[in-house]
Amino acid sequence: MKLSGAVDFNAPAVEYARTDFPLLEADASVEKALEAIRREGIGERVIYFYAVDERKRLVGVVPTRRLLTASPSTRLRELMVPRVIALPAEATVLEACEFFVLYKLLAFPVLDAERHVIGVVDS
Repeated sequence: MKLSGAVDFNAPAVEYARTDFPLLEADASVEKALEAIRREGIGERVIYFYAVDERKRLVGVVPTRRLLTASPSTRLRELMVPRVIALPAEATVLEACEFFVLYKLLAFPVLDAERHVIGVVDS
């Protein structure tokens, strides 16, 4: 989350979220996921890969190391961590900063009420 100049800490964090990130299908194989990443690109910066279900709802995070070292036939669902710490769409910049301090992660997905990923804020 790039903050430069005067920052309104009460502003919505989603205003600072990136939208250039791949979403991977949780039931896809590693081979298919890597094909999708190559085809769609990874945007400016990728820290974590997020797995979604058939309705595009967030169901897990796939650590990059696991993705790159797994067998091509392995399903992402077998690699992913199902407990994802995420920011709600209405979170403020201040709340996002608190998440970085509290959870010590490098990025957080921003979710709407139906758990669709609408952005990613990173450090």
